[in-house]
Amino acid sequence: MIYSRDYLEDMADTINKDFFPERLSSPSILDAYDLLEALGCEYEWKYISPDDSIMGITFFGDGYWHIWPKGTYSVGDKPSIEVFKKGTVIINQRLLDSKSKTASCSERFVVTHEAAHWIKDKHFFETHPNSILQTCYKNDFEKTYWNNSMSELEIIERQANYLDAAIHMPQKTITEAFFKAGRYRHIPDKPIEFKGYMRAWIAEIAPKFGMNFNPVKYRLKDLNVICEV
Repeated sequence: MIYSRDYLEDMADTINKDFFPERLSSPSILDAYDLLEALGCEYEWKYISPDDSIMGITFFGDGYWHIWPKGTYSVGDKPSIEVFKKGTVIINQRLLDSKSKTASCSERFVVTHEAAHWIKDKHFFETHPNSILQTCYKNDFEKTYWNNSMSELEIIERQANYLDAAIHMPQKTITEAFFKAGRYRHIPDKPIEFKGYMRAWIAEIAPKFGMNFNPVKYRLKDLNVICEV
């Protein structure tokens, strides 16, 4: 199912209203695992890829996956096969192992991306019985835009990213936070040109949403709050 941006925004607001209503009025960090639990999903951390190419998997039916002994491949390593039931989300254990300063934000985005699949894509997978799981690769997390020339599965991934960002950064909340950081008295009716000094505004508000710099900037661009000439 292909959705409009407005529909995804409404979907995100409904999720926050139902489970985390305070996030619609003030910035806060989403606990992505709380979201999965609220949706009735179970989650596990596994080494699901020997080369870090796969970040997460959502099971829309009972199935199995190859689990590796560690997150990097060594000669002689062999995966085991584990069975997972419908409604299970697997997160790459390497995200938890990472010592990067941005690792917790990346993990939060990956987990919510999988939740977004469960929220919006169940019907697609239920009507495509040969597709019982969605495997999400590292490159799948890079973009939030789509067009009609893309495959349906590509659009599903891009829209999962869009919904992911909209849940983490509700439209009204992120817009108000951005202009408050810029000491605006009123929110402009049109997009404003992004200037270098606005990076400080984003750096100020990003931690309040538990996000890294780039996801916040891209979110503001998607919302037409800012534009680049």
